[in-house]
Amino acid sequence: MNKLKCASLLLAGGLAITLPGLLPAQDPGQSPRSQEQSQAPDNQSTMNTFAGKVTKGQNGSLVLEDVTKSSSYSLDNQKLAKKFERKAAVDTGTLDASNNIIGIYYVGYLKN
Repeated sequence: MNKLKCASLLLAGGLAITLPGLLPAQDPGQSPRSQEQSQAPDNQSTMNTFAGKVTKGQNGSLVLEDVTKSSSYSLDNQKLAKKFERKAAVDTGTLDASNNIIGIYYVGYLKN
């Protein structure tokens, strides 16, 4: 085997081993349908985790109600949030505090 082919195989093998460590962790006991992921945010905002129940807000859009903080947050990805409507959920994303909107990166069911 020539050096170019060897280098290509080593690089491909190294990526296959490295990439799974870069992906968000998934609970092995949870089905793939119980977790959804949006595209990563483009800005360098800090990721936060929010827990609560996905419900319809006063204007009809879906929000995450956080009963422990007595607050609710608008969700930027309504299509993704719809799958968790009326369910306890955990959202990971960036918070736009000035507009009270969570930029969703990941949504999953909240375990009791």
